[in-house]
Amino acid sequence: MGIGLLILGGIFFLFGAIALFKGIPNLQRRKRIIQTPTSPIAQAPGSGPVEIKGRIVPSEQGVVAAPFSGRQAVWARIIVQEQRSAGRSRYWATVVNETDGRPFMVDDGSGQLARVMPPQANVILDSQQVANSGTFKDAPAHLEAFLAARGLKSTSFLGFNKAMRYEEQLLCPGDSVYAIGPSRREPGPPVSDGYRMVPGSQLVLYAASPNGLGELILTNKSEEQLVSKLLWGFVGGAIAAGLGAAAMVSGAIMEAMGIN
Repeated sequence: MGIGLLILGGIFFLFGAIALFKGIPNLQRRKRIIQTPTSPIAQAPGSGPVEIKGRIVPSEQGVVAAPFSGRQAVWARIIVQEQRSAGRSRYWATVVNETDGRPFMVDDGSGQLARVMPPQANVILDSQQVANSGTFKDAPAHLEAFLAARGLKSTSFLGFNKAMRYEEQLLCPGDSVYAIGPSRREPGPPVSDGYRMVPGSQLVLYAASPNGLGELILTNKSEEQLVSKLLWGFVGGAIAAGLGAAAMVSGAIMEAMGIN
C-alpha cells in the first residue's frame, strides 16, 4: 500500500506542479486586470495600457462567417477534435485549430468608438460544440468539405466513421466584450468642440507582444468572471500538488514502518 500511495502521490504532485507552473502567467494577468481601472473610450488617453468594456460593432472591414454554424462573427476560432485510443484509454486529439477575424469597434456609450485589432490577441472564450459525428452518424456535407480542404476526413481508411466533434469560439456583433491591452490614438472623425468641427481621434487597442504588458486580452466574459477563471487553474494545481505531496509522505511513512 505504501508503494501505491507513493506512485499515486507522485502522479498527483507532477500534474499539480505542471498546472501550478502554467498558472503563474494567469496570476500575473489577473493582477494586471485588477490594477487597471476601466476607462470610458472617449476619455482614454491612448498612451499606454487601457481597459474598456462595451458592445461589439463591426468595422468597415465587415465580418467572417463561422464555417460550422454559419454565424456572423468579428473573430472566430474553429476546433475539430478526434477521439483516439492509447492502450485502454481514450482521449480527444485536436486536429484543426484555426482562427479568423476582422478589426472591430467597441461602443461603450461614451460618445466614441474604439477600434480593436485582434491579431495576436489572447482571446478567452468558451467553446460551443456545433456538431459531432461517429458510429451511425455521418458528418454533414459542409463539415466533410471543410475537412477535405485540409487533407482530412471523418472516416477511417476502412470507411468507418471516426468519433469527431466540431467546436467554435466566437465574438459576434452585439456581444459584450472586455478588452485590456496596449493602446494608441489615431486620427478619427471630426468632432464638435461646441463651436465648430475640429479634428478628432480614435482609440485603438492592439497586441504589442503575445504576453506581458504588451498582451491584448479579449473576452465576452465579465471582468469578475475572467478574474475568477484566471485564478482557478493555479489554485487547482496547488491543491493537486499538495494532495500528491501528502500522499507521497504517507506512503513513505508506511513503507518505513513496514505497513502493507
